[in-house]
Amino acid sequence: MFLKTLRKPQLRFGLFVLVPILIWYFVFSFRPVFMAFRMALTDYDLLNPTNSPFVGLQHFNTIFTTYQLFWTAVRNTLVYAVGVNLGMVPLAMVFAYCLANVYRGRNFYQWALFIPVVVSMAAIALMFRFLMDPEVGPPNQLLRAVGLPTSKWLTGRTSAMYSVVLVDVWKAVGVYTVLISAGLLGIPKEIYDAAQVDGCSGWQKFWRITLPLLRRTLSLVTILVVIGSLQAYVSAIILTGGGPARATYMISQFIVEESFTNMRFGLASAASFVLFAAILIVTLLQLRFLRAEWEY
Repeated sequence: MFLKTLRKPQLRFGLFVLVPILIWYFVFSFRPVFMAFRMALTDYDLLNPTNSPFVGLQHFNTIFTTYQLFWTAVRNTLVYAVGVNLGMVPLAMVFAYCLANVYRGRNFYQWALFIPVVVSMAAIALMFRFLMDPEVGPPNQLLRAVGLPTSKWLTGRTSAMYSVVLVDVWKAVGVYTVLISAGLLGIPKEIYDAAQVDGCSGWQKFWRITLPLLRRTLSLVTILVVIGSLQAYVSAIILTGGGPARATYMISQFIVEESFTNMRFGLASAASFVLFAAILIVTLLQLRFLRAEWEY
């Protein structure tokens, strides 16, 4: 029976297609992960890898107990992640709800919202560094003109993180708007017509029909936003460099600095696996609590 199955052309074709992909993933995905875990358990020497003494869980113990900078990065990353989620998901939901109820020019509005997504982060950073300049930036000039207090934006210790969140939400909201609008447009119109006949108000239709039937899409969006925000690196580096006074210093920056600046690859690998474990746990919790209980 097994030999007969092996002779089937469908199986041979499947193996022909899958084997190169599996080899690719093993070489460029799985093997580096195993090597990184091995590195986390050793005092890795880049110039002499064979002479890297085994230290066990010492690096994990170091970052959890004696490395205050790691906890600064954790706190900042959590603040950033919460801010991005509170700004991104509701805003994308509002934009998507508006797009789903627009019949003329919908493609144009989607295109306009998606423009920041495809623009280089370096170009966006240069633009916002000018806009958020405390002295010559247009927002502060407008605030001065109307007699309101100005903000230090990216240069203030308390305002820098919220400024980075604002920039990232503005840049990426188009992606999640398109995803949510696709979910909204996939809900059958007949359900809303039946609710209209039953006398449901607009809020009741949104709360009783739209949100439950959109739960799978919202689950996907929130998972993607959380994973992306916990790995944030580029925007904070370009906009603030992790400052001022480590106010925007993220876990990803901690990992990069420990590995390529301080040459402590074992410690950086341990921090990477801590970040991986945190993302995995949060994702599993989201899948558990955001799971749709019914569908159409």
